[in-house]
Amino acid sequence: MTKVIALSNQKGGVGKSTNNVMFAITVAKLFNKKVLHIDMDLQANSTFMLSLTFDQTTWPASITKCLDDKDLEEGIVHLTDNLDAIAGDKDFRNWGTWLADNVKGTHNRTFYFKPLLDKIKDRYDYVFIDTPPATDIKVDNIMVATDYVVVVQETKRFAFEGSKDLTSSYLQTLYNDFNDEINIQVAGILLVLLDKNHSVEQRIVKKTTEYFGKENIFGQIIKNHLRLENYGEYGVQFNDWHDSRMLALFSDLFQELEERIEQFEKYGDIKPGYQYEPKYVINNRLTTLGKKELKPNGLD
Repeated sequence: MTKVIALSNQKGGVGKSTNNVMFAITVAKLFNKKVLHIDMDLQANSTFMLSLTFDQTTWPASITKCLDDKDLEEGIVHLTDNLDAIAGDKDFRNWGTWLADNVKGTHNRTFYFKPLLDKIKDRYDYVFIDTPPATDIKVDNIMVATDYVVVVQETKRFAFEGSKDLTSSYLQTLYNDFNDEINIQVAGILLVLLDKNHSVEQRIVKKTTEYFGKENIFGQIIKNHLRLENYGEYGVQFNDWHDSRMLALFSDLFQELEERIEQFEKYGDIKPGYQYEPKYVINNRLTTLGKKELKPNGLD
């Protein structure tokens, strides 16, 4: 059954789009899953990265046009054997106004996107959606169509508060309004550590863990890797061992995501005390399995 995953936060500039693309590429390339990536962020950074990575110079239709035409099919681009994508565009920032002008009723406006996604999602194992850092009607549309949200949180005070608002206030309001029509679960908090030696950031890691519970925090923390920053500028590469470590990191994150989803499906929640055991990279070093399966060989 298809799993729709949204990476979300309340603050831009934390590498959410890069993380989203890395998930999509890793899952498609290394785990042989059929993946659709949809860029619904206002900056369309995911689209830029995918264009560079796969030398994709033209996109037939952006997400905004697909939504206007009520047809996601027209925007799908085949990037690799297992990876398709729908491009984002900056016009999407005005889509909320378009909804207000063209669609009657709060319910119809909130559930405009979901039936369009339902028509095409069954051909994929995973759909990854890059979301705007907001809580408006655009994000409402994404969330009611999503199965699991991964909250990407920078280790800063305001980002921590944003994660609390997203999970406790915003999502709870959606549950209250549309309880019988949505199935979204918070898969976990994915921490982005900018400076591992900064005491303030370490305190935020501790505070976040105490507030949400250790079992609700992804075991692997995304540190401020220069290689990830380069991917945002030049596209994702897989040519040396630095690239291997990045793919190992996201391989572990995906394996943990799958374990978390399995627990939700079995028990309805993450079991207390759950902790993922890394398989591919530990302390920034490839494991034996990581060295065996993640040899640099390009992204073709």
